[in-house]
Amino acid sequence: MGNRATATGIKGAGGRRLRLPLYDLSRGELILYFLLWAVVGLFILYPLFFLILESFKIADTGRFGIQNYIDFFRDSYYLKAFGNTLLLGILVLATTTLVGLPAAYILARYRIRGKTVFTALTLLPIVLPAYAGAFAFIVFFGKWGTVNLLLMDWGIVDEPVNFIYGLHGLVFIQSLHLLPFIVLSLLAGFTNIDPSLEEAAEVEGAGSIRRFFTITLPLATPSYFA
Repeated sequence: MGNRATATGIKGAGGRRLRLPLYDLSRGELILYFLLWAVVGLFILYPLFFLILESFKIADTGRFGIQNYIDFFRDSYYLKAFGNTLLLGILVLATTTLVGLPAAYILARYRIRGKTVFTALTLLPIVLPAYAGAFAFIVFFGKWGTVNLLLMDWGIVDEPVNFIYGLHGLVFIQSLHLLPFIVLSLLAGFTNIDPSLEEAAEVEGAGSIRRFFTITLPLATPSYFA
């Protein structure tokens, strides 16, 4: 006989009651559980639903339709902005991956001097407020920032170098800001890999590069996408 749902759980064959995980929570945990969902619904789901709903509302008539989306894809200005946004996202993802992948692997597999300091510096963008980070970038890499002044004082350049203003600057700044998330995700993935799998591949004659691309990297990929 199949399982039968009851008010307090699920009753299986033979009358044995299977308790749902939610019913194993204490009263305080239940309150916290529903409070968490209330916060998520109020500050995330409701604004998102309202935003999507308003996107279908036509301003002139007040009716709902897809005319706003049609106008968006017909306007070259918005299409250019949309394309620049996609390009920025792809470049930032590629940059953080190229830098974060080897950094996470080194932190997970090697004992190097200053590892703790390097890890702390890598995670620093998470701790710093966004406005403090933006101000620091302007002070150091702005047109008349510290780096440009030093380069001109040393005679390396005659005019200030544009480090942060433009697409390359956005890629540079956002990559530094998002790098800790890539490093943390991959660090957890590399750390949780069973060493016996790589040892077995080594016994079979696989070199270090082949082991990395056939064993280590595929096993760490779920952590990367998480």
